[in-house]
Amino acid sequence: MTPPVERGRLAGLILAGGQSVRMGQDKAELVWRGRSLLDHARALLLATGVSAIHVGGRPQEPDGLPDSQPHAGPARAILDAARLLRGRFDSLLVIPVDMPLLGPDQLAPLLAGPSGQARHWADQPLPALVPVAPCQALDDEDIHSIRRLLASLDARALPRDGATSSFSNINTPDALARLDADS
Repeated sequence: MTPPVERGRLAGLILAGGQSVRMGQDKAELVWRGRSLLDHARALLLATGVSAIHVGGRPQEPDGLPDSQPHAGPARAILDAARLLRGRFDSLLVIPVDMPLLGPDQLAPLLAGPSGQARHWADQPLPALVPVAPCQALDDEDIHSIRRLLASLDARALPRDGATSSFSNINTPDALARLDADS
């Protein structure tokens, strides 16, 4: 039996390199409950026990990683991170910066399966657990979306029960206002 993901070989990856066009401002810097969405994402990953956190698409951050092709999308950012972190980590726990309602309960099941296996929630490509080694052999030209990346990695889709509000992206000012109103 393959052992579960070893936390010492697990890095957290926050996807924060998007253009935030619908929001009209950088989503990573939006403040909710007294701190930025980027800081919420960092705190969430720390709560899962990752050994390091990296922020994709934000090389100006102390823990930031550059995108080889800025604004080429989250799948490209995941592949870039996997290639940059090869040899240091076995897996990446990937979350978007704009899902502030995610909690450890939504991430723990992704870490419970065998090491080396990609996982995500059914009908929800993010958050996801992405093994680093298999990403090295993927053809960049074939990977244009996270769903395509996960399919190429033969990812396991975990069944999802209960509320889906934790998986809501905050993409517009109206969505942010609803988030503030509901909290």
